[in-house]
Amino acid sequence: MELHYARLWFSFTLKHDLTDPYAFYATRADFESAFRTAVSCKRGDCAGCRRDDCDFAATFAQPVADDPEAVRRHQKPPLPFVFDFPTLPPAPNRGGVCELALTLVGSSVQHLPTYLAAVRLLIESKGGVPSGVAAESPGGERAGYAGDGSQPLPLLGSLDPSLTGPLPTETVTICLVTPLKLVRDGRLLKSLTFADFTRTLMRRVSSLAYHYEGAEPALDYRWLSGQSESVRTVASDCRFISWNGRPAGILGTARFAGDLEPFHLLLQLGQATHLGKGASFGFGCYRVEG
Repeated sequence: MELHYARLWFSFTLKHDLTDPYAFYATRADFESAFRTAVSCKRGDCAGCRRDDCDFAATFAQPVADDPEAVRRHQKPPLPFVFDFPTLPPAPNRGGVCELALTLVGSSVQHLPTYLAAVRLLIESKGGVPSGVAAESPGGERAGYAGDGSQPLPLLGSLDPSLTGPLPTETVTICLVTPLKLVRDGRLLKSLTFADFTRTLMRRVSSLAYHYEGAEPALDYRWLSGQSESVRTVASDCRFISWNGRPAGILGTARFAGDLEPFHLLLQLGQATHLGKGASFGFGCYRVEG
């Protein structure tokens, strides 16, 4: 299974003190507004719009697939981007230098100029002064990126050397870097199992590949789902946390044991895509360790 994506890093300076360390995680409405500004759209929604080449519609208003089987399997198209936001240092933090990352999946790279403009507007709306952009290359190296079409944008993927390091086949450790919001029957789960984790990840990665790579991943969903049930938790300090008094999700580290080889590629790709509710806006970020 292949999934291509690009990752950009934006650096910025805080021009005044921000007291909320998680200010950038509540940005969906702000980013949509910034995106509309970037495409010079003054509409409140896309209903009735006749533009068929709009970057906003391609990003936030992707139509549901015509194939009933695809709708059953992938449901609503996910957003084709993923943010990695900073947790801001304690106030006073005016003048502090921060950075955020933006991952663009598959065909969303075609709308790169709009994303660059929208992210700069987002940073400014949060009280930051943009200072530079860098593009990540295979292997994890970064280089300054002008974003004016003069430089090719490096594409990453499941064969990226930074992802393809060997993992043991019998045990794996998953470190949740940002809160993971897993939902079942409309309610946030308060604990983590390997089956819940990988089933959500399968839906996430396969849906992104289908809608933005134009390819149906060769995954045996039923078999993988069954296999995930046999993977057991051998150690965990995961707990459900709140941010500023609001439910945030599951955070911590869990070690799993079982037949893990069939899940290696999914686990590695998921580090780029995140998973769970709010994945596009910084939640559900994790690292895989042997």
